Amino acid sequence: MFRKYNFKNFINEAIRELGFEKPTEIQEKIIPKVLAGESVIGKSQTGTGKTHAFLFPLINGLGPGPETDVLILTPTRELGFQLYEETVKITSRAPEPIDVRLYVGGADREREIERLEKSQPKIVIGTIGKINDLAVTENVLKIHTIKSVVFDEADMIFESDRLAAVDGILSRVDETVQILVFSATVNQELRVFLNKYLEKIPMIDLSGREFATSSVEHVLIPVKNRDKDQLLDNLLANFHPYLALIFVNTKSRADELAGRMASAGYNVGKLTGELTSRERKQILRRIKAGQFQYVVATDLAARGIDIVGASHVINYELPPEIDYFVHRVGRAGRAGFTGISYSLYDYDDIDYLQKLRAKGLKCALMDFKGGELRKVSSRSLRPRPKPGEELHRKIPLPKKVKPGYRKKRKLEIEKHIRRLRRQRIDAIYRERAKRK
Repeated sequence: MFRKYNFKNFINEAIRELGFEKPTEIQEKIIPKVLAGESVIGKSQTGTGKTHAFLFPLINGLGPGPETDVLILTPTRELGFQLYEETVKITSRAPEPIDVRLYVGGADREREIERLEKSQPKIVIGTIGKINDLAVTENVLKIHTIKSVVFDEADMIFESDRLAAVDGILSRVDETVQILVFSATVNQELRVFLNKYLEKIPMIDLSGREFATSSVEHVLIPVKNRDKDQLLDNLLANFHPYLALIFVNTKSRADELAGRMASAGYNVGKLTGELTSRERKQILRRIKAGQFQYVVATDLAARGIDIVGASHVINYELPPEIDYFVHRVGRAGRAGFTGISYSLYDYDDIDYLQKLRAKGLKCALMDFKGGELRKVSSRSLRPRPKPGEELHRKIPLPKKVKPGYRKKRKLEIEKHIRRLRRQRIDAIYRERAKRK
């Protein structure tokens, strides 16, 4: 129960209104540390409750004065808006007004500066570039008073060359400031930041429990050299989702797939990283309004966006990194709902899937029989034998040893290896041809 944290009454009221009954695992680990003023590095997938793991204790610890206490840095405008909305849901219940301000691109800069010259917000939420502009370049946002700074979706913040801007921001705050870093993955740029500012802070890593939740059912479907678009159509004919997110790896594949689905009559939207801010905001508004039943998305576009209500996630293509697989499937079964993920896989993905199973993925292997999805044997998920091992099983040993048999057998094995390689190369080129 949340009552053990002794939050202020208005925060407890907000918790009840939000429908939270008990803390999630990451909240159990993070909240006490934030309340104690400790710096924290938290690694977990989206949808585990990490946002409220820092919002509840930070709002609870706000001081009485007019100065700024909390700075929350986000990688995108959309995530900034979402964080602002979640923060206001809590602060709006406070007995005294709490000034929460959002600073992202696209707003009236002169009006922002004019308002900051009159008063400072209690809680600041914004993107790195905007905060750097107001706090460092213009020096109108007075962040030297802040007690806590949060980096949300930190791996996205440091995907590009933003470390200099972060250095500029942190140079304006006290050395004893509480730093809270939350991320689904840890890339090289983020490691540089952590080694510089939080070298002695242990990471709270829940990434080994990605599949511990029972709210999402996982299904694997083999492609078996079949047409993947037809396979997807067969899959979509087997259920009617409230909202299905279909993930691909590139913008070009997203354009191609979304276009084909729209032509086939599917109610489909598209979410890619190359959309303009206006297009992106419009798509998100339409998704939130329930205007799409299907959304084709890339990882870059979907990161840092809270899409509530996705009942199904489909991996049309498996992502190159396992962390992204975890992030994708975690978008189903959120906010107390159940969900299901379907992943289309090729024979080359067996090792990848074995790694997922080693991390705790419990999945059902299914295939189409008579147009319906049915469970099949999981033998096809066994690790692939090495070429030499496979050939030694296929080529029988001679009953009697004859002169020169070793040389003959070696030649037979080499011949089979060359044949396998040719088949493999042909399969690769066929797959590449489909993607173009």
